[in-house]
Amino acid sequence: MLEGKYKKRSFLKLPVSVDLPRLIEEYESIPDDAWASSYWGNVHCSVGMLLLRGGTTGTETDFYTEEIEDHPPLKNLPYISEIVGADGPFGGAKYAFMFRMLPNGVSQIHQDLREEWFNLYRTHIPIITNQDAVLISNDRSMHLSAGEVWTFDNQSMHGVVNGNTERVHLIFDVPLNDTMASRIENAEFHEGVVNTEHNQVIRAKTRSIPSYPGDEAMKKTIMQLKSYKWDNAKIAEFLNSRSVPTRTYNMKWTENEVSQLLPAIFM
Repeated sequence: MLEGKYKKRSFLKLPVSVDLPRLIEEYESIPDDAWASSYWGNVHCSVGMLLLRGGTTGTETDFYTEEIEDHPPLKNLPYISEIVGADGPFGGAKYAFMFRMLPNGVSQIHQDLREEWFNLYRTHIPIITNQDAVLISNDRSMHLSAGEVWTFDNQSMHGVVNGNTERVHLIFDVPLNDTMASRIENAEFHEGVVNTEHNQVIRAKTRSIPSYPGDEAMKKTIMQLKSYKWDNAKIAEFLNSRSVPTRTYNMKWTENEVSQLLPAIFM
């Protein structure tokens, strides 16, 4: 647990300048099918994620495992690689990823209580955002502007409320090192503001946009629809009509997506 002058606080603006146009250019180069829905769809509602550095199991453990690799997309993102690299402005990130949130999306109130995260600074660089997008920590809201660098106490009760355009953040976890220590020592503290509406939204599950329900839930749903003698095209049409998210962030259901979740007897 980070203590003393290096204790996590919400919110710390770090004295680091980034090249926002380069970040946007690299973000826009990422193909849409590289983005998956969040593993934590009941919390990070309407969020797509792209893991850049972490595990390789294809499960949520990739965000806290000790067996870490750079993922293929990071090799095509030289500036982001520089930011999270050992010679970069933070002394090297242990994990790195990007989150995209649909317009008017919500991350429900939660805490990041994995022991592996306690000694890491959760750091955000907004790439695309809007004035109504806020990070809430301990019931206090803060807007993080594009191109700024922030860290906050992710063991606090926190959540996100987005405005009416997409929100994209580069996020990485940094251990305390000499470079990061200097950033923390020279950071600006901002306590945020209490906003009753924001606090209600992150607690009101009915206000959130759903994420992918998971393979098992979708297999059951598709098998039930198959019992009505529906073909894959009709199932895809039905799921799209109900705005059911796919496992690939912000994509539509297709016959192929449906077939991938069917047992071999239907192949």
